[in-house]
Amino acid sequence: MKSVAKALAMIEELASSPRALSAIQLSRQLKVPRSTIYRLLQTLARHGFIVREDGMACYRLSFKLLDLGHRVLERTDLLEAARPILRDLSARFRETVHLAVEEDGRMVYLDKVEGSAPFCTHSRPGRRVPMHCTALGKAVLAYLPAERVRAILGRHGLQGHTARTIVSYAGMVEELESVRRRGYALDDVEFEEGVRCVGAPVLDHRGVPMAAISVSAPVSRMSKAQARRAGKILCAAVAGVSGAMGWQVPGRRSRAGSVSRVT
Repeated sequence: MKSVAKALAMIEELASSPRALSAIQLSRQLKVPRSTIYRLLQTLARHGFIVREDGMACYRLSFKLLDLGHRVLERTDLLEAARPILRDLSARFRETVHLAVEEDGRMVYLDKVEGSAPFCTHSRPGRRVPMHCTALGKAVLAYLPAERVRAILGRHGLQGHTARTIVSYAGMVEELESVRRRGYALDDVEFEEGVRCVGAPVLDHRGVPMAAISVSAPVSRMSKAQARRAGKILCAAVAGVSGAMGWQVPGRRSRAGSVSRVT
């Protein structure tokens, strides 16, 4: 914990300095032994938080912290824009609605609105779930660049969670093409037994998916026909959240393909 505190103090010192600082300067200003400063500098540099000035033994913060800050701001705006839609969808369907973002090749729940109909699910904000077998994950995968999809599936694999989980890469490619055609993703009892789910992507100003919203229900209350109707309604609702995130021009092509497909 002391090392973490020293590293954070170093980041704050570099952030407040108008110029790059040397290890000697940091040691003097933070009152930390120079050997410790060198170890902390090496660790922070290895993780991309600081960079060394060309031709000098001085260090400054990288733009990684700026990127992290922007991500926090984006998610704050995302929650504010999405919450009314989550409540409206939950009230309309009387089912559980989720908002999630992709992080490190997994979907992370950010928010959840319980439906009024009885339904037991293990989801909670902060929980991570796979992408290949959830409607939330497939909705995002379908609009990511192909190389990013390959990297995610290659890293995490295609583990079977139910008898219906798609476990082949070729099958997943075909499935993601279907998602793009429909505009929404379907988890047809692929992640949890007895649960069907539809999901649609939230797009940013570039048409790149930054999150997804889903509606989940027991198969007894969501037939495949009902899932198709719910998917169309969901797409229209989620388009409003995408608009709040800066997505404006239907038909403009992004890295992920034709944005107009999700309308």
